[in-house]
Amino acid sequence: MSDPVQGERNTYHPPRAGFSPHTVRLAWILAVAYLLVIGYASLQPFQDWRWPPEAILGFIAAPWPRFITPQDVAVNFAAYVPLGLLLSIRWGARYGQARGALAATLAAAALSLAMEAAQMFLPSRIASNVDLLANALGALVGAMAAPLLAPAQPIGGRIHSVRRGLFLDGTPADTGLVIAGLWLVTQFHPTAQLFGTGAVRATLNLPSYLTHSPALALGSEAVVVLLNLLGVGLMLSAIMRKGNRPMPLIAALLGAALALKFVNAVVFLQASAPFAWLTPGVGLGLGAGWLLLWGAVRLPRAAQLAVAAGCIVLATIAVNLAPDNPYHSVPPRLLARGASHFLNFSGIVRALSELWPLLATGLLIYAFSARKHAE
Repeated sequence: MSDPVQGERNTYHPPRAGFSPHTVRLAWILAVAYLLVIGYASLQPFQDWRWPPEAILGFIAAPWPRFITPQDVAVNFAAYVPLGLLLSIRWGARYGQARGALAATLAAAALSLAMEAAQMFLPSRIASNVDLLANALGALVGAMAAPLLAPAQPIGGRIHSVRRGLFLDGTPADTGLVIAGLWLVTQFHPTAQLFGTGAVRATLNLPSYLTHSPALALGSEAVVVLLNLLGVGLMLSAIMRKGNRPMPLIAALLGAALALKFVNAVVFLQASAPFAWLTPGVGLGLGAGWLLLWGAVRLPRAAQLAVAAGCIVLATIAVNLAPDNPYHSVPPRLLARGASHFLNFSGIVRALSELWPLLATGLLIYAFSARKHAE
């Protein structure tokens, strides 16, 4: 019986036009997941709900805001591009490219309207007609770009060719690539340590039972970095085709994550010490994790999937048990000057960061179970 995780078949025939059925199905699953992320990010902090003092949709006809920053518009625009893209792939396969793009744009705009209206019930959030417009335009661009990624198109054809040369066929591998991409996005979380995904203690208002100390901070940072590096690296290795060396690709992913962390410190946090996040504990975790990963990629695929899931779960537990670090906080100057674009971007990335371990572990368990069943 064929292995649904391994997926190395020689019977693949790329579609002449449009996307393959499993790509369309994956796009729909990811669109639903992204809807949840948008809802999670839009409705934080989930407390102090109130009845709005005016009509729920009154913000639509409100005067144009006096102060509009390009960063704020860009963040709201970019947040809805993936949603428009995914919905357009899904509905374009059913209704045609033009009608699918239109339906995707209208659906995303309706979602944005619902989220802005819901923010009227939260005193800490501000509903804005500018945000609504930026979201709708972002969805439109994403929807219009979807056909360019089809295998029959030059751009899409090249992407699909590279993807098939490196990675296995099937939904588990496609989903794994998406989750690896989301892991890169989580490095923009402004208050989290490197690779500190799944930190929900602040969101859930859970107390910290450990007191910060240099030794405990070093150890906890090293453990979190080591376990996450092992988990992500083994996940990527497990979805690669036999014969491809995983370590160069993992090194490229690791390098991209470190570069994004640096960009986050410079551009968003405007830190005077842009490498402050590269603590001794982080360095220890990177070194030890890389050495362990070098040997772990030689394990069978099933073992790689199981170890990856275990590492991500343990890393999530560790980051929530670690003591609060006073150096991981939003600079007061950003809050003082009302950097709404920073707060909006932070909310989206924070949602991804907190939900990422759940997405990754779910994929790994599914892939492991499918393989076990096939064997």
